[in-house]
Amino acid sequence: MNYPATFELPTTDTLTGLLTAPYFRHLLRDELLPQAEKSSDPLSLFLFDVDSFAEPHRTYGHACSEEILHSVAQALRTTLPEEAVLSRYGGDEFAVVLPDTRLDDAFTRAEEVRRGIAMLRYQHCPNIQLTCSIGLASYPADGQTDVELVREADQALYMAKAAGGNKVSLPLADSRMITKTSHYTATQLERLAHLAKTLKRNEASLLREALDDLLKKHNDRLEALPRES
Repeated sequence: MNYPATFELPTTDTLTGLLTAPYFRHLLRDELLPQAEKSSDPLSLFLFDVDSFAEPHRTYGHACSEEILHSVAQALRTTLPEEAVLSRYGGDEFAVVLPDTRLDDAFTRAEEVRRGIAMLRYQHCPNIQLTCSIGLASYPADGQTDVELVREADQALYMAKAAGGNKVSLPLADSRMITKTSHYTATQLERLAHLAKTLKRNEASLLREALDDLLKKHNDRLEALPRES
């Protein structure tokens, strides 16, 4: 999407060509969310960063880290629909808004981004293979304001990183998780409670992590299948 440079700060990041963080937040707060509220359409946001980004920078230098960021930005442009609003949010962190997109569809888009970034290769650091971690949030279920949405997405991103990275995590406030007592045995629930206590995590976040892993496994298998001509 093209936006006029009528902002008191630069609107475009010079390295990636994506929106700057201040302008992105301005659009989310003053245009995108009011439009979604007026039309009663959903809106989804995700934050992500590159896992272990500091390592190639230390090993290969500035040219490598710049190429990585530029390549990630290009992957976003080619993977996501034209109406997606893309930002370099800071350092190796990126932000995306998907207007008129429900959380389930945003999860699918985020998975496409995650797989695409894992496939990138770099001229200045050919031995590097990087992944990313992504946290999701959606309007209006996870927040009514830009601050609330970014906070929920950031918490989900933290959970993805804490679980080892290379994951897409749902918002912690998402209430659509199926009631666990209807689908798990007593032994499974006891083991889940013990694990949550040991890790100092809540049970819902562990179940979401397991669901993310399940979706990733089967999505990767489907991607590996030969496509019909």
